[in-house]
Amino acid sequence: MRTYRMDEITKRAYEGPFIEEKDYDMKLMKRTRELVKEHNIVFDPKQVIPADDSMADDVFEAGMKILLELGFYCQTTKRAIMFEEWEVKKVLNSLPSAHVLGEGKDSVVMEMRRIEDPRPPVIHSGPTGTLCTEGEAYVKTLRSYAQEGAIDSVGAGTLATIDGFKIRKGTPQEFRAARMLARWARQAITDAGRPGMHINDVAVVSPEAKLCALDKANGIRPSDGLLVAQMIELKTSLSHLSLIEHLQSYGCHIGNLMTPILGGYAGGPEGTAIVNVAEHLAGAVAYSASYHYCSLTNVKNLNGTDRVGLWCISMVGQALSRNTDVMSIYDCYCAAGPGEEMLLREAAAGGVASSVSGMHLMGCGSCGGKLTDHATGLEARMLKEVGVAAAGMRRADANEFLNSWLPTYEGLLDISKAPKGKTFQELYDMNTAKPKKEWQDKYEKIASELAELGIEV
Repeated sequence: MRTYRMDEITKRAYEGPFIEEKDYDMKLMKRTRELVKEHNIVFDPKQVIPADDSMADDVFEAGMKILLELGFYCQTTKRAIMFEEWEVKKVLNSLPSAHVLGEGKDSVVMEMRRIEDPRPPVIHSGPTGTLCTEGEAYVKTLRSYAQEGAIDSVGAGTLATIDGFKIRKGTPQEFRAARMLARWARQAITDAGRPGMHINDVAVVSPEAKLCALDKANGIRPSDGLLVAQMIELKTSLSHLSLIEHLQSYGCHIGNLMTPILGGYAGGPEGTAIVNVAEHLAGAVAYSASYHYCSLTNVKNLNGTDRVGLWCISMVGQALSRNTDVMSIYDCYCAAGPGEEMLLREAAAGGVASSVSGMHLMGCGSCGGKLTDHATGLEARMLKEVGVAAAGMRRADANEFLNSWLPTYEGLLDISKAPKGKTFQELYDMNTAKPKKEWQDKYEKIASELAELGIEV
């Protein structure tokens, strides 16, 4: 491995302390709550973007303690993979400060960003796990992202069916879907005139199925990447570690996908921030990840664009950027759907919060990623352009902006109230894969509002 020997990690997966998964969950819940109190980490709804460096450092220290004390749980063997502090720090001290994504004229350099960093964030985009219709609709959906000059990477869509068959985990159809997702992504970026653009993932469940996407001619190339998931919270499996082994031999980028549940095992925003830092560290050590997707999800409303969600990701970003070279990406899950002004407002909030906190971007996952074909390139453009506009902004100014901006949509964040919008097919010209006037006009309206507040997109 680049950062740690896989043989040693596998050995520890078999020889580490045995613990039932439910007992591990209980230990994590208890210890997280203790650390929140010990470090006096407190969420303040008026300080959506905290400017307290000592609290960011406390979140990092607490996250390190969680990993060292509880370990990285292997669901296959029911044992905790344990690490010593010097081992984790050795890995952190060896991390590169930049990665080249994609190839040729379409490549981009993704650099480690810091708090209030004036360097613009990179955006990984795509349907973000949202179900899409197979075939032409999927190709055109990805093309809608790739045609946006501001967007740096595409992928991460998933399918409900392949050749009309429902896709189930571990079936031949899932393996076929992985292969076709990669081919269609390459077709989309080629049609958009950006054949060397970075493809960031094919969204299938089984780690084994993802191997079918590796194809230097028609699928995932070494210049591309695949995401390897952690299970909630701070868990892996031998199947996921085996995927890491093969991806490293293949030579592509590895993304550490984390889906921390705000309101789940880690508790509120304070505990969720601590545990997510631990998950980033586990991904650096055990997954040798180039980048880390922070797919924060509210247990109630399936979004990360409310005050608690934005505070949480800001704390994670600040904790990591102050203490490591771990490149974290804010995966912007929103409550509203495409065609709705609210979705653009949520994207703008996420872009400011993450950019100022030293993170890169991914998005957007509209409607919590639950509705088929509810994903377009336009909301991703908003996320990226606001992130660029916010680069270099002071945390205090970002906080002031969000306190004035959040009231424009936070009353509709309840999952039963958030407007669902329209499908890609309704909002885009299916010949050109460009937005129709209805959707483009709403983008311009929100862009004008942002400009009045000093955010030029």
